[in-house]
Parts: sequence; structure tokens; C-alpha cells
Amino acid sequence: MTDQLLLMDPTTPKAPQEAQQATKPSMMDEYTDDLTAEAEANPDRFKAIARDDEIQQVIYNLNRRTKNNPILIGEAGVGKTAIVEGLAHLIALNQAGPQLNNKRIRVLQIAALGQHETVMKMLKIIEEFKATKGQNILFIDEVHTIMGADQSGGAMDLGDVLKPAMARGDIQLIGSTTLDEYDKFIEQDPALQRRFQQVLVREPSRDTAITILKGIQASYKQYHHVTYTPDAIVGAVDLAIRYIADRYLPDKAIDLMDQAGAIAATNGKTEVGIREIALVLQETKGIPISNVLRNDNTRLRNLREKLGQVVKGQEQAIQAVSDTITIAKAGLQAPNRPLASFLFLGTTGTGKTALSRALAKVMFDSEDAMIRFDMSEFSERTSLDHFQRLLTDRVKRMPYCILLLDEIEKACTAVHDRLLQVLDAGELRDSRGRSTNFRNTIVIMTTNIAAELITDQQAYLTTVGGVEIAETKQEKIRRQNAFKKLINMELTNIFRPEFVNRIQHKVVFNMLTRDVIKEIAHNDLEILNGRLKSQGYTFKYGDDVLEYLADVGTDVKNGARPLERSIENEITATLSMHLLRFEAQPNNVYHTLVGRVVDERDEYERTELQRHIKNSRYIKFAAIAD
Repeated sequence: MTDQLLLMDPTTPKAPQEAQQATKPSMMDEYTDDLTAEAEANPDRFKAIARDDEIQQVIYNLNRRTKNNPILIGEAGVGKTAIVEGLAHLIALNQAGPQLNNKRIRVLQIAALGQHETVMKMLKIIEEFKATKGQNILFIDEVHTIMGADQSGGAMDLGDVLKPAMARGDIQLIGSTTLDEYDKFIEQDPALQRRFQQVLVREPSRDTAITILKGIQASYKQYHHVTYTPDAIVGAVDLAIRYIADRYLPDKAIDLMDQAGAIAATNGKTEVGIREIALVLQETKGIPISNVLRNDNTRLRNLREKLGQVVKGQEQAIQAVSDTITIAKAGLQAPNRPLASFLFLGTTGTGKTALSRALAKVMFDSEDAMIRFDMSEFSERTSLDHFQRLLTDRVKRMPYCILLLDEIEKACTAVHDRLLQVLDAGELRDSRGRSTNFRNTIVIMTTNIAAELITDQQAYLTTVGGVEIAETKQEKIRRQNAFKKLINMELTNIFRPEFVNRIQHKVVFNMLTRDVIKEIAHNDLEILNGRLKSQGYTFKYGDDVLEYLADVGTDVKNGARPLERSIENEITATLSMHLLRFEAQPNNVYHTLVGRVVDERDEYERTELQRHIKNSRYIKFAAIAD
């Protein structure tokens, strides 16, 4: 009996196998981290800023009797993990409510599970969670990587393990994933989808993002040993919105703030301002710091003159566009709409696309800031969803842009109806409620509708020689009002009235006069001369060349569009052959070429009616020695 008592004495040393089992860490401890414990040790680090509503939704879902497994759905970088950390912070401070205050949030370390026996490991983790009787909540970040994948998805499919455990209440789970991954993996499994309660996490607004950065700047100040100016905080958000279009707030703004702090500390500086933020963009995106720091007031200075240097003969259109843009940038336009919306009307080759491209250059620093759609590609109703996907994807990547919808009349009515959201509310929502912001976009639509009406109107106002007919102020006003009514009648024959009425400005482009064509030809030749000079050559020409190009490089139907082809065929091609011949010579002494028009027409062929016909005219080239 004594021997038996001695064997049962707890002070008696255990057998080696028993000791090993006693000291072996649990699967929960091995494969999860206690987020609540980390929050207790460092509460300030886990405090979530401006995320109270989302945290409250998670708490409500966790406190449900059934389907108490919230899943946070949102784009990468919007703060899904920060919400869970914020919940852990509240639990650590006993501020999450009586049902959650004593619980622990444990983060599953997916990488630690490895590739072998993952199902068995997860089953054991579930058993240990069950044994704690709901005291532990499992958090799986990027839950799609282990759930709902098919055999070819390349991910571990633990959905079949977790589904029954969630249904029985053996385990309570918080997941997070992106919208696309939710659609791809979770939504495709109805049984799995039913176990979750969605919590949509949207990208914070500009003001909210600024609040977040102000709230976390202390930790970055302490780490980098620098201070951040108020301009740096606001600038990090604004510049992230403008120049980092493929990522989301607040993450992209936080990265700018962090990188700027690192650069400043490395260079021995103690303060981070807007210049340091801009320097990050220069180094990572290749954007000159002068462009980044240039404000909208600088961009808008002499806007009309800048546009007029590129687009010729459309003074009224340029004035209408510059006035509207100035109003928008002053903040006096209608809220919750695009910066501006235009419908450019006129015949082909009058400068509609050229003005759009020039506006992109002035407003957003680059002609590449223009997103163009050929709307004839979306003439069928079945193309609506495809158009919306393309449109939202491109605007999300480049929210500060010119959106050019070319030949809008060729798109189907369903596309027009979908664009009503953009024109009326400055956003476009998909079937999932995901919103794309168009409020920093200038929407330009072009159309050839009423082209004949515009041509007739201009012909009515000029004599045969092209001289403008004089009219009184009252006559001009009456004519313009009548012309606008005719234009609107033409538009409403094609578009729904509600679509036409939501377009802010209808801008009519005039037919180009002969003098304007000559001016465009001169500009194009000077651009060509710039390319030649970079190679050490010069092209000299006189007014006869411009007259010739004005004759053969334009027509009534296509405006100045044939001019580019005429310059290429008549001048650029011949100059290229001369340059290649000169380059082949060992001691080339020819770096100047002269062009003049040879005209062998008779008197009849030289009349106004025959101008557009080349006949026996051509440009003769000569090389001048150095």
C-alpha cells in the first residue's frame, strides 16, 4: 500500500516519455500567435484609428448566436488587419463588451503549417480551440489561401475541415480577403459562404486617411527620429492619390510617409516636409520633383494660351474648356461629379482629340494621362459588362486623368445609361456595390453628330472667298440660340434626353479655315525640324510649301486629318532617304536641306476650284553644303 501511495505521489519524478509529453507545446501555441497578449504588452501599437464602425460590426457578428464568423472583405491595403488589431486592443483594455473581454484572438501562421499533414494539424488546432470553450477566436489573414480552392488552385483546401467545425460552433473564426478572391474562392462554395458574415471594408476617404496618418505618425517619428510637418502628412495622402493609382489608402500613403522618414534619417535630417514626400515619388516612380510639387494654380496659369499653342482655330472651344476647368479647380462646380464633362461636336480632323490630349498634358503632366475608348467597340448590349470592367480598372489605376470616349454615339444605349452614374454622381458601382471614383476625372465625349449642320452653319456665315459675314449683336445671339436648339434636337434623336442633360457642356468645333491649316502645317514642320536638329540636320522651307500642304492636306469631310499623312508622304519620307544617303558618306558635308514647290499647272488648274488637286505639283529638295 505504501508503495502504491509512493507511486501516486505528485512529487515523484515522471517517466521520460511522460515528461516529454507534458512539456510539448500545444498545436495552438505552435501554429498561432496570441494577438491579444501582444496588444496587452503594447496597447498603443494596436490602436485602430478611424475604424470604429468596422470594429463594431465585427463585434456584433462575433456576439451572434449563429453565423458568428465575420469575414473582412476589401482591397489590399485598406486596413483589414488593422481592424482585427483594433479589436484585440479593445479586448486587452476590457472595452470590447462583456461577451468578448476575456477572449483571446489568435492569428494562424499559415506558413508554419507547411505542406505536409496540414489537415491533421488543423484538426488538432480545432480540437484545442474547442477545448477552451470559446475563449479563443482564430484569425486567418488572406483566408482564401487555405480555403475554397480547387485542385488546380495551388492553395491548401482546408475549407472542408473548417466548415463542419464552424457549423458546430467548435471554433469561431475571423477571416479577411479581397473582393476578387472572395468571389473566386469563398463565394463558389455556398456551404462555406453561409458560415461567414460579410464585413465590407472600403478604402477610406482622403480626410479619413489624413486622420489615420496623423494618428500613427508618432510611431514613425519615434522609429526614424524625425518630425513630420502637417504639409507632409496631407501631402503623403494627396500625392499617393494622384500618383499611386494601383494601390489603396491608407497603405500607399503610409508607405510614402515611412520611406520619406527613412530617406530623411539616412541623410541626417530631422524634419520631413512635402519635399521629402515628393522625393520618394521621384525615386520610385521617376516623376520629376518639380512636377510633383507644382500645384493646380501653377498648372492653370495661362491655360487658354497653353491649349491654343497646340490646337489651332478653335478659340471658342478652348475658351469654353478653360473656363470650365478653372471653375472646377476653384471648387465651385457641382459636388460629387467629375471635375468636368464635355461633349465635343464637329467633323473629323477639327482638333477634338488634339484638345483632349493637350488638356491631359497641362492638367496631369503627361499626354499618357488620357484614357481613350473607341466606343464603336461597345455597340452591342452584351459588351456592357466588359466595358464597365475595362473602364473601372483603368480609372482605378489612373484616377487623375482625361477620360476620352470617342464617337460616343456608336455605343449602345445600355452603355449610355451606365455612364449616367458617372456624369450624375461621379462614381460607378458594380453588382457587388464596389465603387470607382470619377471625381478627379475630366470626361470628354466626342461625336460626329450634327457635323453637317455645323458645316452648313459655317458656310452660311462666310462668303465664297471665306470672309465672315457681318451681323449685329442681337442677330448673333438669336442665331446662336437657334443653332443650340438645332444641335440639341440632333442629339436627342440619338441619345436619351436624360443623358444629354447630364453633360455639362456641349462644345462645337468649327471647320478649319485655310489660314489655320497653314498654321497647323507650320507647327508640324517645326516638330519635324526638332527631330532633325537632334541628329544634326535642318530643313528649310518657305510659304510655298505651306500653301501646297494647305491645298493637298485637307478636305471638307476630314478637316486637317490628311495633313499628317501628306507631310509624311511628301516631306518626311524624302528627307529620310536623303539622311540615310548622307550618313553612308564617309565625309558628309550636307546638313541642310531646302524644299520648294515646283508648280507646272496651267492657268485653269491654278483656280480656287482646283486647289486641292496635286496635278503636276511636287516638292523639290536640294542639299546645301556646310
